[in-house]
Amino acid sequence: MLPELSRLIDVQEIDKEIREIERALEQLPGELKATEAALEELQQEQAGHREELEALQAQRRDTETEMAEMEESIKKSRQRLMEIKSNIEYKAMLKEIAFKEDQRDQRETRLLELMERMEEENRGIAAKDQEIQEKEATLAQQRQAVEAEVAKLRQELAVLEEQRKKLRKGVPPQLLKRYEFIRTRRNGTAIARVVEGVCMGCNMNILPQQFIDLQKGAEILQCPHCQRILYWVEEESETEAGGQRGS
Repeated sequence: MLPELSRLIDVQEIDKEIREIERALEQLPGELKATEAALEELQQEQAGHREELEALQAQRRDTETEMAEMEESIKKSRQRLMEIKSNIEYKAMLKEIAFKEDQRDQRETRLLELMERMEEENRGIAAKDQEIQEKEATLAQQRQAVEAEVAKLRQELAVLEEQRKKLRKGVPPQLLKRYEFIRTRRNGTAIARVVEGVCMGCNMNILPQQFIDLQKGAEILQCPHCQRILYWVEEESETEAGGQRGS
């Protein structure tokens, strides 16, 4: 095998490793998205609970104000009741006081209902706060793990790129250009091994004479079907068969 072809095979192996690392670096941030989305959903739910609580608090304040005004009105009506001389007016005032007391009692019932709902919302907010804290802790751990993995992969990438740079220096520019041209069009695989006359890149048979020339290892050959650069490595089975035929 030509030395430049041997180096180019090594270049391809490193290129594949680099490609896998780059893919991993692209995918790693995506692993955080599910947790981030879940956290955002919890925060939105929490915001809804807090808005509901604020609305209930406003209703409670309004109801308490109305009750205070009614109490004051009832108090004044009772004071007036003591001054009334007419029996008809007295009965009318009693009815008015009873009506006001009924309205006050309804407000009091409403106030109790509001307070119960506020307690429920507070419990819901406390539970949601706990969920949010747990999710934030999980996200922080995931981010830390991702950052550590990214740092590790980038370090590996730097080493591989340095190795790749050194190997490429031993490959003629024209051959490198051909390699890059094929690699971009063949999903990152520009060089393919030939086994028993079959290109492992496209699984097609190459010409018999081409296979003979490839075994000689004197020139750079390409697959007539997929155009990948070809190489051949003698297999043990072929060596054993040759030894048996010689005996």
